[in-house]
Amino acid sequence: MKRSKETFKVTSKMGARLRELRLREGMTQQELAVLMGRQGKGNAFLISRFENGHVPYPSFGFVADYLRACRASFSDLADLLNAYTLQPTVIEQRGYKRVRSLTRKLSWRTAKAVENYDHAVTKARRRPESVRSRVAHARAYARAQEAQRQLNRLVEAEISAAHLRSLSPEAAYLRVYARKLYRLLSRNKDEHKLKPKLEELESWATEAGIGSSPLRAAVRERVTALADERTTRT
Repeated sequence: MKRSKETFKVTSKMGARLRELRLREGMTQQELAVLMGRQGKGNAFLISRFENGHVPYPSFGFVADYLRACRASFSDLADLLNAYTLQPTVIEQRGYKRVRSLTRKLSWRTAKAVENYDHAVTKARRRPESVRSRVAHARAYARAQEAQRQLNRLVEAEISAAHLRSLSPEAAYLRVYARKLYRLLSRNKDEHKLKPKLEELESWATEAGIGSSPLRAAVRERVTALADERTTRT
């Protein structure tokens, strides 16, 4: 069975550590082979290849015999072994790679947000989720981020076109209104449940003093069109 390149293997760095243990005892490779109970021809060459990282998947017994012959133990390799075992699981690493591949197609701001989201969610999980599910969640989050940025640009364009001061209370309320409206339209598919929520939002807008504003009507039209467009895409 073909081994995955993502699984553990003896690297040249670990081989160099093992060589140091042998030399610490002042032994040649042939002498070590004898102490390991491997007197046959070619065993010194096998040990040479092993120390140079050219035998990536030796048996556990072979490594144990090597250490025993050097009067060493696995604790002499603990830092290297721990550095490996502390890495994310193979499934997690595959997920990181797939998500990173996804972010290359996004704007740098959205890509950064998606990577931060993915790392936080993955770290919080007790068990890794499948790569497919993880990528699907990252893609959905990316769409939400892009929609939010598009929404912000849309609202700011309307505020600017109306020559409304960016820091004015009306502008602030319009931004909140736009976010609330977009959230309602994008999350509620049932028109019967949506209608009272929209009426509640309009009541809020009236109380905030923007209910009769022509700019609010323009923002509502633009946000509704954006939500419809996003719904059609998905």
